[in-house]
Amino acid sequence: MSRNSRNRHKVKDTAARKGSKGAAGSASTSMSTFRAGRAIDALTPAFVQWFDDGSVGSATAALEYLADVKAVIGRYMEGTAAAEVTVFEPIPLAMATTDVLVATDDEADAMFIVDAVHAYVDFLSETGRWTGSAEQLAQVMDFFETIDDDDDLGLIDMPELSEDEALKALAGLPLIQWTTALLQWIGDGRPVTGTGALRLKDLQEAAACVGVSVRGAVKGAQPDDALPFVKSMQDVPLLPQIWAALEAAELIEIKATKVVPFEDAEGFLSGTAAERVEAYSFYATRFLEQTVLGIDPAFPDMSATLAGLEVSILIAASTSEPPSLERVLALADQAPEEEKRITEIISRLALGRLERLAELGLLTIDTHFRVPPALIGCVVDAFDDDVIDRLHLGEAGDDAKLPAAAPVLQLKIQLKNAKPPIWRRVLVPADMPLDRLHSVIQSVFGWLDYHLHNFQTGGFRGPSYAPVDPDGLSDSFGEPSLDESTVTVGELLREVGSKMVYTYDFGDDWEHAIAVEKILTDGGGQLPQCTGGRGAAPAEDSGGTWGWTKIVQAVNDPEHEEHEEYREWLGLQSGETLDPKAFDVEEANGDLADIF
Repeated sequence: MSRNSRNRHKVKDTAARKGSKGAAGSASTSMSTFRAGRAIDALTPAFVQWFDDGSVGSATAALEYLADVKAVIGRYMEGTAAAEVTVFEPIPLAMATTDVLVATDDEADAMFIVDAVHAYVDFLSETGRWTGSAEQLAQVMDFFETIDDDDDLGLIDMPELSEDEALKALAGLPLIQWTTALLQWIGDGRPVTGTGALRLKDLQEAAACVGVSVRGAVKGAQPDDALPFVKSMQDVPLLPQIWAALEAAELIEIKATKVVPFEDAEGFLSGTAAERVEAYSFYATRFLEQTVLGIDPAFPDMSATLAGLEVSILIAASTSEPPSLERVLALADQAPEEEKRITEIISRLALGRLERLAELGLLTIDTHFRVPPALIGCVVDAFDDDVIDRLHLGEAGDDAKLPAAAPVLQLKIQLKNAKPPIWRRVLVPADMPLDRLHSVIQSVFGWLDYHLHNFQTGGFRGPSYAPVDPDGLSDSFGEPSLDESTVTVGELLREVGSKMVYTYDFGDDWEHAIAVEKILTDGGGQLPQCTGGRGAAPAEDSGGTWGWTKIVQAVNDPEHEEHEEYREWLGLQSGETLDPKAFDVEEANGDLADIF
C-alpha cells in the first residue's frame, strides 16, 4: 500500500471515537484476545513506523487501529484455535470481522474497524511479515477490496428481485410446497395430544404431506414392510421441524385439544402475490431458526458447535464469494492434531444437515455452497447480530473450557390470540425462580402488576404455580397452586421446545405462551435481558386481546364512534397515533435494569 493509500485510512476522526465504546471496548477480555494483544504488541513499533507518513496524529491513529485489530484477531483466534497473528484464513477472518462489527451500532466505528484490519493485513504484506500462502493473502485482500469497492460494511449484498421473480422462486421450493400441503391438510383444525403433537393415527397422512411415508404404531396395527412404523411425531423426518416453524411463524395455533390455523395462514395459502412473498419469506426465516439453531436430539452436546458452523457457512454462502465444499471438507486438516478427529465428525455432521437444507431448496451445494437469491434476506433475518454474537461461532481454546455459572434459557413469550402478534424474546438464567420470571414478564410487556397471576405446565389439568397466600387460603378451584418462589424456570422448562403458560389478570385473561427456543452457556451480558420482540404492549384493563384490538382500531380511526373516548383514556395527544406493531428493545432492557 502506498503512502497516499495509508492516508485514506486516517481520514476517520479518531478523536471522536475515544468517547465511544469501540470494538475493543468490551468490559471483559477473553484469553484469545489477550494472546492476540500480546502478539500484536510485539509488532506495534514496526506497524507505527510503517503507518506514519509524517502527518500530525499518525502515531495516535496507528495505535487506535491496533486496538481494533486486537479485538478482531482475538475473535479469529477463538474461532480457529490459531496461534499466529501473521496468517489468516479468509472466511474465518471475514466472520471474525463481522462478529466484532455487530458489537458496535455506530457506522463510523464499523468503518474504522474494517479499515484497521485492512491496514494491518497490508502491513504484513508490504513488510514481508505475512507467513501464509500467496493464495490466502489474495483471498483476504479480495474480501477487503470488495468492501471498499462497494462502500458496504456488510458481507452480504441483498439481491433486487421483482415480486414475480421472488414469488416464483419461493413457491417452487420443496419446503414451501410441503408446508402448503400440510396446512391444507390441517384445514380448519386437527386433533392433537395433550403435548400438542399429532395423534399416531394421523401421522401417515401428515407425513405424506411432507414427502415422507410412515405409519403411526397404533395398538393392533399390523406391520407393513413398505411403510415403517413410528412411535411419535418426533420420529417422522422433517415433520417436527415444519411443525415448529409453522407455530413460530404464527401460521398454526396449538390449543388444548386441537391445532387450528391462524388468520395469517390464509395469506400463505391464497393471498395476493405480495402477501405470499411476505408469508413465504417469514416462514422460511422461522424454519431456518428452528432447524439450524435448535438442539439436535441425536447430538445434544454438539448442537451449539454444529449451529455455529452451519450459520458461518450459510452467511458466507449468501455472499458473492461463497465457501467451497472442498474447504469445508478440509476443516479437519487445519485443526490441531489432537482435535482432528472431533473436527472431522463435526464437519461431516454439519454437512449432512446442510444437505437436508439443500433438499428443501434452501441451499445449493456443488463445488460451493450458495444460498438462492430469494432466500438471502431470510438468512440475514434468521441469523441476525444477536445470533452471531451469542453463538461464538466455532469457539475453541481456553475460553470454551470455562464453565458457566448456570445455563441461560432463551424464551419466547407470546401473548395468545393477539393480532397483530405481540411477543418478547428474553434471556434468563435457568436457576431464576418463577416469581422473578413473573417480574420479567410484567416488565417487558408493560404490565403494572395490579392483578393476580399464575404459571401452569402440562395443559389445563397440569400443576399451577402462584404467589403464596399469606392467610393460607386459595381462591382457585381444584388443587391449590404451588409456591412459585420455590420453583425455578429450569426445573419446569428442561429442554428446547418445553412450554408453559403465564396468565395475568383472571378477568381479562392475558395468556402468555412461554417456550424455550435455545439453551445457552452464556447470556452475553445483562441478565435477564430482552433481545427482541414485536407488538405494542396492551393497556392494563383493556378487556383482553379482543378488547385491545377494538381500542387500537378506535384510536387510529377518526371516524370511529369511540375514537375520542379511547384516545382520552390512553392519554394520547393531538396528532399522536398508536402503532400496534411498535416495540423498543432498548427501552425494555432499561426497564429490566431498573428492577434487577
